[in-house]
Amino acid sequence: MFYKQPSPAEVLTAHGRPTQDALPQCFTVCVWNWQKCKQKKWTEDFKKLASTADLFLAQEVRGTKAVKAVMDKAPYHWTGAVSFFSLKGQNPIGVATGCTVKPIRAVFSAEQREPVLRVPKMTLATLLPVQSYPHPLLVINIHAINFTGLKPFEQNLQRAAELLRDFNGPVLIGGDFNSWNIKRRRLLQGMSKTAGLTEITFEPDCRTRFWGRPVDYLFVRGLKVLTAGVRVTDASDHNPLLARLQIR
Repeated sequence: MFYKQPSPAEVLTAHGRPTQDALPQCFTVCVWNWQKCKQKKWTEDFKKLASTADLFLAQEVRGTKAVKAVMDKAPYHWTGAVSFFSLKGQNPIGVATGCTVKPIRAVFSAEQREPVLRVPKMTLATLLPVQSYPHPLLVINIHAINFTGLKPFEQNLQRAAELLRDFNGPVLIGGDFNSWNIKRRRLLQGMSKTAGLTEITFEPDCRTRFWGRPVDYLFVRGLKVLTAGVRVTDASDHNPLLARLQIR
């Protein structure tokens, strides 16, 4: 192992504080890979995005004291899933879901690992209470496996699909899917179709592309898309996705 792996008790983290008891039926979500918060403009752009979003799905979150302090100033309760600890500073790195409400429950999956470094790729699921609605919202935040063949990637998607298989309420899945070739894209489309998910489209589509293909996505089930857009930024190597959604 080149990186320290978290113990089972260290994977799930929580900090920040909720500002609402339940999520409104009409809400805004942001999906953004933070590139480990390396860029100088990250703090400025995050603050702007957090001021408009009720729900925030972040990937490549590097939990330094400085980053955590910025996160805690946002109106969110944060649930994190730590993939590994950095070599320098032993800072936790993984995915994090921030929301104006505290989740009812949170679970994670980290079965697939990148080759050589053996770093696990995280899928984090949270259940969020919704105002005047009988079912919670299931939110799945995923950072899919990257430097592998198709089979581990397919297994990664299947595990995410299993989390919502028997769930009857509204569903939102977003993140960095690393779908940088046509075969990965087709597997992603197949998973979403089988799970009854609708892919949110963006016009103009300014999503970040690798080898000509977008890698960041948002899928929904039981949600109406009111507006959707992409904010172009140099505060990360990914552009954040934004969508205004309404529970049907």
